[in-house]
This record gives sequence, C-alpha cells and structure tokens, in this order.
Amino acid sequence: MRFFNPRRDSWGDHFRLDEAVIQHQTDIGEVTTRILDFNSDDRIIERQALIASGQSS
Repeated sequence: MRFFNPRRDSWGDHFRLDEAVIQHQTDIGEVTTRILDFNSDDRIIERQALIASGQSS
C-alpha cells in the first residue's frame, strides 16, 4: 500500500481530525497514520496546544 501523497491526494479524502487525533478513512490513510505515528502522545499534546491557541486550521 502506498503512502498519502499531498501533491496528488486530498487530505480530507484520507483523514479526519477528531479532537486532536487524526483518524484514517482509507487504507492509504491507515498506513500513513501508523507508519508516520501521527497519533503518538507527543504529537497529540502538540496538536492540542495548537488547537487551544487557535493556530490549527
């Protein structure tokens, strides 16, 4: 399975943000999320801080 490619794939087709956790919606999203460890504790904490400060989109 290939990874998500931001040059040819739409983020919203493969992922969704649930609070500060990135949820996969496709096999491509699942592989990318797992291999790149999108939801490690440190990344979730950083994402929560960005959301709280209004810096996330």
